[in-house]
Amino acid sequence: MTDSIRLGPRKALVAGSLGLVGGSFARHLRSLDRWQVVGVSRSAPATPIGYEHRCLDLLDAKACRTAAAELKDVTHIFFCARFSDRDKALEARTNLAMLRNLLEPFDRVAAGLAHVCLVHGTKWYGSHIGPYRTPAKEDDPRHIPPNYYYDQHDYVAALQPGRSWTWSTVRPHIVCGTTTGYPFNLITLLGVYGSICAELGLPLDFPGDDCCFRSISQATDVDLLCRSMVWMATTAECANQSFNIVNSDYFRWCNLWPRLAAFFGVPIGMVRPQKLTSSMSAAADLWSAMSRQYGLTHPDVLSLANWGFGDFLFSADWDDMSSMAKASRYGFSGAVETESSILGALGALREAKVIPPLK
Repeated sequence: MTDSIRLGPRKALVAGSLGLVGGSFARHLRSLDRWQVVGVSRSAPATPIGYEHRCLDLLDAKACRTAAAELKDVTHIFFCARFSDRDKALEARTNLAMLRNLLEPFDRVAAGLAHVCLVHGTKWYGSHIGPYRTPAKEDDPRHIPPNYYYDQHDYVAALQPGRSWTWSTVRPHIVCGTTTGYPFNLITLLGVYGSICAELGLPLDFPGDDCCFRSISQATDVDLLCRSMVWMATTAECANQSFNIVNSDYFRWCNLWPRLAAFFGVPIGMVRPQKLTSSMSAAADLWSAMSRQYGLTHPDVLSLANWGFGDFLFSADWDDMSSMAKASRYGFSGAVETESSILGALGALREAKVIPPLK
């Protein structure tokens, strides 16, 4: 890849631009000099977003070819889109098809294509299955597939030789940001759960078990993730590499929980294992009433909190730890303190009237 591509005008295609990562990243690029942004997703944005957007179904190969023909000047592709399914084999086939449908026509027609960045995560190491080697390093052995990260990585790595573009993959863990409308989001889930406890005058119980409460965990501030993706897409030494990107510290829920209780103005509760999918089954009507009372922006609780996602997060009774040594060695610098990141994001939700004010 030539330095002129890296230093000249850049036009980014952000796939999955209405999700937590994709939306945050598209907005981040718009704040930088020399970047044009085109976001693509299946649905149209509900509100103005400040950059060009196109509705595109990545499973429609013909539509992807048409988009590529119209966007030949794209220099960077950031693939933040994903398809989730309990059938992991179907999930792997579908996510690979989405990437192939988008990348292959751009590979053919975008003469200035410089870099392709794939957003993956610590599921690469099997964090969704159970205990894994910690701190996880980028060259650790894979777990038994299926895992769509493997399929996408191997596809891009096999396609790239002989091309002028390079690739990278980024592996965050529990991305923390204030994007709404995407319920697989720890911040909005905590915001709803804590606000409901406050509304009902209840202490903030931890809904998982004691092992999860005391295990080591980690998170990735979305702004840190965005900075890292620009770094790896514009730094020659990062060509064809994968990087863990997590905050500069680890945390335990048992240490964070008192600060969360104080944020919501309720007593700290006890470790009370429960299934949020059951205990919060009546939350929709309550949240709707709270939205009317406090003038909240999102009256549909399920647009903010996926309780099944919470059940998974609070049942993980193993340590989650990724090593940042490789990213540091390659020159990435960024320090984010996790507890402050989470509390700051919750504060932003309160200020935006996504969750109620402190009583």
